[in-house]
Amino acid sequence: MGSEMRAVAEEDTPLGRAVNEAVNYRHELTSDDVMVAVLEKAIKRVPENMGILIDGTPRNIAQIESVSRILGNFGRTLEKVIFISLSEEESVKRISKRYLCFGCRRPYILGQDIFNTKTVCKVCGGKIGRRKDDTPEGARKRYQIFHSKTLPVIEFFEKKRMLVRIDGHKSADGVFQNIVLQIGQTSKNV
Repeated sequence: MGSEMRAVAEEDTPLGRAVNEAVNYRHELTSDDVMVAVLEKAIKRVPENMGILIDGTPRNIAQIESVSRILGNFGRTLEKVIFISLSEEESVKRISKRYLCFGCRRPYILGQDIFNTKTVCKVCGGKIGRRKDDTPEGARKRYQIFHSKTLPVIEFFEKKRMLVRIDGHKSADGVFQNIVLQIGQTSKNV
């Protein structure tokens, strides 16, 4: 959902400007109506015979019903919810190191893929920079929003026995392997 929202935010439309203001300047969640419209548009592009992994929604209790309804409209159901748990300190640290090429959108990690912010993209030669909301302040605000708005969603799915809890403090490969292991133990249909 993040990349879908960022694409909309780049559009010079009333919707695009509203999403840009909410996401990039106020570091807040977009309205539920916007989320619904963007999710529906994204799911339409996925062939029926392919599975879907949705990242970034539902982010509040009201969105649970909307996401389920949208999936149902396309003959799909929500099977599992993956929660990657990460401390605020580590979350801010990681988000603050995220950069991307403004040309081809390739992601880079400062200190791992690039070692200074003046580097150009290895793929297209484009300028590398940080998204407006990937600052320490933006990350801390998103973490606060997570606790107030999204944590109740996690608790809801935990009660429904649909939640797969993953320790996010491991390496990216370690997190991925843990997800594959946990999903394999809880469901035949990923």
